[in-house]
Amino acid sequence: MKKGFLTFFLVAGLIALSAGFGFACDYCLLSQGISPLDTINGAGVRVNQRYTLMDRVYRGTEELDNPGVKEEYWTTEVTGFYSVNEDLTILGVLPYKRNGMDGELNVLSGGTLEARSDMQGDSSGIGDISVIGRYSFFKRHTIDATTTVAALFGIKLPTGRTDGKTNDGMEYLDSHMQPGTGSTDFIAGLAFSHAVQRVSVSANLLGVIPTEGKSGDKYHRFGNALNYDLTAKYRVYPGSAGPIEPQLFLALGVNGELRGREKENGVTIADSGGNTAYLSPGIQVVVAPHLVFEFTYQKAVYHNLYGTQMGEDYKAAGGVTYLF
Repeated sequence: MKKGFLTFFLVAGLIALSAGFGFACDYCLLSQGISPLDTINGAGVRVNQRYTLMDRVYRGTEELDNPGVKEEYWTTEVTGFYSVNEDLTILGVLPYKRNGMDGELNVLSGGTLEARSDMQGDSSGIGDISVIGRYSFFKRHTIDATTTVAALFGIKLPTGRTDGKTNDGMEYLDSHMQPGTGSTDFIAGLAFSHAVQRVSVSANLLGVIPTEGKSGDKYHRFGNALNYDLTAKYRVYPGSAGPIEPQLFLALGVNGELRGREKENGVTIADSGGNTAYLSPGIQVVVAPHLVFEFTYQKAVYHNLYGTQMGEDYKAAGGVTYLF
């Protein structure tokens, strides 16, 4: 078992280092659940609500005084899934976004920071739709343990609008504020789950390779991205699970986003990209046999950002999954 864990994370590390992954938009797709291989099976629908607050400023790992800027992201996701067979599941993700900004961070010569108070506004609408396939290529069942490893592959389509403007209508909002990205992006990942009696451990990697898209009056390309997640889950109740008995789980995870620098009109943006890591406690309630409720709080505990830029304070997500 130890050898299996070491092999998995060695492969994960090599993927991250060799691909140069970077920016993760607010569609990390890890919101499919605390343990996707446990809850996303058969056919069903999942509704998830996420909130992200950015009110910190960082230069590398150093936190700086915020001159008075704030960004908020609300994302409602509806995910439908259908198992073609016991190994292959197809997922479709439809997001609705409502983003807002109160000022824009400007870095002046000499490193002085200021807030552009005229850059205020919000934008809402349907975001970029994603279609994902998940193939479980390894399964092992014993009397008291189950191990599953799956590959994910998919595409994100440019269905969201990218023409949101400031409150005064004078300028386009930043590309991060738009409901869509304007680009067709490619998705690939790995998901691992190992359960022994009342304890399970899951690990997820999701990489995104974006293309260039038009945002407002500019062409923008987000950096390559890697989202990573390692979560332990413990069944608090009952001690011995039955096939139709409600179950309560507590979870604790470490997850994060590796983000590459972005480009605007072909020019690299120095103040973009980096790594943010979160500590994520959560709770999951399975109302057998059809309903799963869960809530996760992600507190940003580590920032290592390129240049000087806004950083997350926390994220929160709650979801319900209904299995047909």
